[in-house]
Amino acid sequence: MTQIFTNHIGYDSGDTKQAVYRRKDKETPVSFSVVCDKTDTPVFTGTLAECGEVDRWETGYYYTMRFDDVQEEGTYYLTVTDDAGKTARSYPFQIAKNLLEVSTLSAVGYYFKAQRSTGEYEAIDKRLRFVGNRTGTHDVHGGWYDATGDYGVHLSHLCHTNYFNPQQAAFSAYAFFKMNDLLEKAEYPYYTMLKRRILEEGMYGADFMMRMRAPSKSFFRSKSRTMDAYGPVSKMRVISCSFRNPTKRKGGGAWGDYNEVTDYDYETSFRSGGGYAIAALAYAARTAFPSDYTKEEYLNAAIESYEYLEANNEKYANDGKWNLLDEYCALEALIEIYKTTREFDYLRRAGQMADRIMDRYVAIDDTMGYLRVNDTDRPFFHAADAGMPVVNLLDYYRICRDSEKKAKVLDICERLMRHEVAVTNEVANPFGYARQLVIGGDGVKKTQFFYPHDVETAPWWQGENARIASLASAARSLAQETADEALAAALKKYADDQINWVLGLNPFDSCMLEGEGRNNIDYFFEYDRRDFIQCPGGIVNGITGGLHDEHGIEFVFKPTDEVIDNWRWAEQWIPHATWYMYALCLKKI
Repeated sequence: MTQIFTNHIGYDSGDTKQAVYRRKDKETPVSFSVVCDKTDTPVFTGTLAECGEVDRWETGYYYTMRFDDVQEEGTYYLTVTDDAGKTARSYPFQIAKNLLEVSTLSAVGYYFKAQRSTGEYEAIDKRLRFVGNRTGTHDVHGGWYDATGDYGVHLSHLCHTNYFNPQQAAFSAYAFFKMNDLLEKAEYPYYTMLKRRILEEGMYGADFMMRMRAPSKSFFRSKSRTMDAYGPVSKMRVISCSFRNPTKRKGGGAWGDYNEVTDYDYETSFRSGGGYAIAALAYAARTAFPSDYTKEEYLNAAIESYEYLEANNEKYANDGKWNLLDEYCALEALIEIYKTTREFDYLRRAGQMADRIMDRYVAIDDTMGYLRVNDTDRPFFHAADAGMPVVNLLDYYRICRDSEKKAKVLDICERLMRHEVAVTNEVANPFGYARQLVIGGDGVKKTQFFYPHDVETAPWWQGENARIASLASAARSLAQETADEALAAALKKYADDQINWVLGLNPFDSCMLEGEGRNNIDYFFEYDRRDFIQCPGGIVNGITGGLHDEHGIEFVFKPTDEVIDNWRWAEQWIPHATWYMYALCLKKI
């Protein structure tokens, strides 16, 4: 059907502005207009760019429309006129300065407060036992429920996969401190109450990290459940473990033999949450805000845990080896310890860790390349944190005192992001969705739209709103530093396209931020049960490749004989919300 897709909320006055037109039959669109909704007067007219069909999506034939020059605040709609004289019209949308930040940051921040682990869970968590054979209890209350259908609280999961650990509760705790600093530097001065609530969430998260510290000086990785969600909380709530050789898998969960589990398997490596837990504690140590611990306690905990994990990380890593994920998480921990202590040794060690990351660079040509995740030529790709290496390298760039090393860091980040943009633009891609270089289960490197279904995480695969928001964060961070004006312009559009996708500019015309826009997706399981209700301000997993064809596209709104649980698409997850807020705060707002 003929349709005009826009960001459901609208566009910042200074951002790039794109909409997409899908034709119904063989008609050819001739022109489009941006029309003032109040006066029905066109304020801009342009021509459409033909893109055609996309991969094997089978969702239609597309054209794009750019209207960056429309910057006056107001409510508008788009019209498209075809060669038969017929006109299509979009839903109205807004244009205003700081529109998305003012309209959505508060809602997503409140989502986190709604996800706090309180009530009967908090009562049990104050003396929580371990699953399996480990004895004793610990006070680990706090944290945020992980997802719509998961009342667990996790620093990370997918530990058995080695290369795909997502950064979860610890990253959120860190990111709230970071977002407060970014808003402090912003041009827009009126976020006082929002910043207070952001700091409150950050300190709430840091206090939780303190309680998740294990006697070893590592951190407990997860609070989970031992049975279905309807059992008594007192019986199902546990400090859970990872299985290095899982024998059973379902969704994101993996099970094995508890007799093979050691104390290390309850705790974190850098990549399974330890790095960002340390970063959050170091940040809390220089933050003036009411909390349960002193600044000295936060800092001592951060330093002790860093030194311990640096010496023992291999024992906690599933495969007994450091990889890129450990390095970029450890880098952020060192950066924050340095920024709090101002001790040169931590800056020196951060430089060494940045070197380890940059040594993984693989050139494709003279201008771009990718990072190896391990000691082979395996490319780094990730379902949630694809932009994290660049974000963290640029954080190091901003504190580095060595001009030669600074230039090298910036050059590597530019090369990595040129590659991301090039892969995204190498095929018809009207929505600008961030494509990726992957290596599938067959061992073949290839570029594609969505996360592959046959890698080590299988049967876990899901929508990628965290991944694309992390790449938007990397793009916006680099755009502020690069002197390459053409690259900066490409990065700004690339970032805007990812945020637009989340907020409705996608082939399903679905805003994936609950309570905003149109066509929010509901979460169902067992055909039609609605036991887990979406929370306003949360962001769902999102759109994936097709169920049986990764070159296709899928977003399951209703139960089918094959899909009786649509968690892959409809489950809200805190990394999506964290990276979305991070990307918005990285603008010069």
